[in-house]
Amino acid sequence: MDVNSKFENVARRSLYKNLSKLTPIQFKFFYCLFVHYWADYNLFIDKQNLYNLWCELNQMCHDSDESFPDCYDNFKEIKDFCQTHPYYFIDKLPIKIIACLFSEYVDNQIDVLVCLAKTLYESNIRVAYAYVNQTLGLNEPIDILVSETQEHIKYFS
Repeated sequence: MDVNSKFENVARRSLYKNLSKLTPIQFKFFYCLFVHYWADYNLFIDKQNLYNLWCELNQMCHDSDESFPDCYDNFKEIKDFCQTHPYYFIDKLPIKIIACLFSEYVDNQIDVLVCLAKTLYESNIRVAYAYVNQTLGLNEPIDILVSETQEHIKYFS
């Protein structure tokens, strides 16, 4: 095994460990940050891996509850459902399963995600946004991001 793949395995194990410690609300915060930085900066996961992650989460939700739309039978229905209920998988699946899938599919800046998850379970969302901003050299308005994230989760929960 080469050094790079060994580090990657250690990083993925660390990510899984830290994500597994999050409560459902903390995982919703993690997911908001994850989506924000993916959408605005194309970080953490490529489009194909994001699609694969989404399909696997949807299939697991369908397997656990057959009333949940099947992403392979009706794409429009599942897409509409996901837009209306963006945190559905966090409410339906055990955190350890979700943590495992995220750890499997992310493909860049894994070290940032490891620390982000740790920051969320040890501190709060404000400190998490500050950490990502500082680590990635960004200058985003943390107070606005925190407020928008909290409102989004409140609205959709």
